[in-house]
Amino acid sequence: MSRSQPSHSGVRSNGRRGAPFENDESTIDAEAVLELLSDDHARCVLDELGEAPRSASELVERLDSSRATVYRRLDSLESAGLVRSSISVQANGHHRQRYRIAVDRVRLGFDSDGITLEESARGDRGCDVVSPVHR
Repeated sequence: MSRSQPSHSGVRSNGRRGAPFENDESTIDAEAVLELLSDDHARCVLDELGEAPRSASELVERLDSSRATVYRRLDSLESAGLVRSSISVQANGHHRQRYRIAVDRVRLGFDSDGITLEESARGDRGCDVVSPVHR
């Protein structure tokens, strides 16, 4: 985050400052989500993964981005709880890591409590409050 942008240091999750919201399906870091959504490369990765699960190599090719850029965004998106990865073993013994979207929706809300993020995990019809961003 650049120094000219306001900090989201007031992010609280699950009632504890700086702790991510956790449920059985995902862990969402509200501050990281807001920062990632402002990043063009991260949004492009999310857009591609929204179509289908993909390997990092497939993303590099489809996005015409460097391998390092794609892996950095995948690591950040996974740490923020927006992306999950799984490893499969192919018949020839090679391992392949594939990435997929971990949530169906992340919604920003504005009310008297400030700004909140809500997420809906894949397959979950409801939304769980993730965290207030500012009070």
